[in-house]
Amino acid sequence: MKRCLIEEGKATLRMKQDMQSDNFNMYDLIAYHIKFTPHPLAGDKWCIYPSYDYAHCIVDSLENITHSICFLF
Repeated sequence: MKRCLIEEGKATLRMKQDMQSDNFNMYDLIAYHIKFTPHPLAGDKWCIYPSYDYAHCIVDSLENITHSICFLF
């Protein structure tokens, strides 16, 4: 994935989580996916991007956010 040899949409990196959880959203979270879109800062250097679900909690942690309210519209 890192060397951009796989076509866009052909592979994802998933996180193995608790498959016994009552919350089915936590079963097999997608962490990264391939997207051939230039990044505003990195340009064409990378083709792997974190998913929103994966990046959201990391950014909240870095910014010391303890409670996050998210809506599904």
